Amino acid sequence: MARLKYWVWLSCVVGVRPVMKVRLARTMGGPEAVFFAKKSELLEAEPLLTDTEANKLMDKSMERPSKALSYCQEHSIQILTVQDADYPDRLRQIADPPPVLYVWGKLPPVDDRALIAVVGTRKATPYGLKMAGVMGRDLALGGAIVTSGLAEGCDGAAMEAALRAGGLSVGVLGTAIDEVYPAKNRWLFDAVKAQGAVISEYAPGMRTFPSDFKQRNRIISGLSLGVVIVEAPLHSGTRNTADHALEQNRDVFAVPGNADAPASAGCNELIMQGAVPVTGAAAVLRAYSARSDLFPQEPGEIHIKKEIDKPKDIVYIDVTEAPPPDPDRWKDLPEPQRKVMEALTGKDMHADELIAATGLSAPEILSALTMLQLAGHVVQGDGKRYSRKA
Repeated sequence: MARLKYWVWLSCVVGVRPVMKVRLARTMGGPEAVFFAKKSELLEAEPLLTDTEANKLMDKSMERPSKALSYCQEHSIQILTVQDADYPDRLRQIADPPPVLYVWGKLPPVDDRALIAVVGTRKATPYGLKMAGVMGRDLALGGAIVTSGLAEGCDGAAMEAALRAGGLSVGVLGTAIDEVYPAKNRWLFDAVKAQGAVISEYAPGMRTFPSDFKQRNRIISGLSLGVVIVEAPLHSGTRNTADHALEQNRDVFAVPGNADAPASAGCNELIMQGAVPVTGAAAVLRAYSARSDLFPQEPGEIHIKKEIDKPKDIVYIDVTEAPPPDPDRWKDLPEPQRKVMEALTGKDMHADELIAATGLSAPEILSALTMLQLAGHVVQGDGKRYSRKA
């Protein structure tokens, strides 16, 4: 814990490049040596450190790091430093790894499994949403771990589809670990935490900036064996992720689009530059199928479930009339989910009504509703009211 507080302090210093933080800690023998160093000692230890960065490191206040540590302990957020054995090795090997990772949930075995990033533009077209969902679903069914940002558009569609398929997932934030952006994706944030992990290099309560989303992209690609670009204009954050992947020697796959479609112009250009064109997850999985250790199945058992594509299953919510209550039907669900299903009758109910009806706490209700929506048992209607779907 003594050394950890200095790592958290180092991660909280704004205005210093992550690569400089890591190099200083390695050169000087640890983050505590960086904390106690004079400005002249820092500049001598790392010639590429700028004068401005050295000045930033002179802020020795432990107020923010102490609050971050307390928050992480209170909310069971794991703190991994670049020197820890559990820190993802793929990420540690990139040119500028985050000095600290904040992990909310349970981080899957990302170094031992085929972890594939699925990313795309926030302003996705129906085609982009459909393909992101198909990719996320089929990669999960094929045994891969899916990672992405938790943004609107393609990222969110891929993550949601992977979760619906029962797959493991890792969401990478460009904000502090305790900040959900966009706020309306809170349900997805909670679902990823429950079925994988949400990670960030930014401590709880840290202020972040729009440029930090591009910084985030190097983590998405750094964790991954390969990156699938679903839909991207010529100049976009998604192309930035592809650039990071190429720099990190990761495989880059791209979903082709119409030649005159602005939203696919970036993907089509990547293909012309050498990215592997793919129209489904099978081609991505085949690239790694010889590595049987990367998948939970035995060699040759990687199958893609064939279904008729229904993009509205991902993009829209279908509200149907709930059948009569049948308590025995839900006996195998976890207790909070079972109580919710038993409380939901023919009419839709607000979360507050479910809290009163079940005796569960608000976090328990929201978590249960999230998992039930992903399983297809519950749908959300207008006014945050919920009803049983089946």
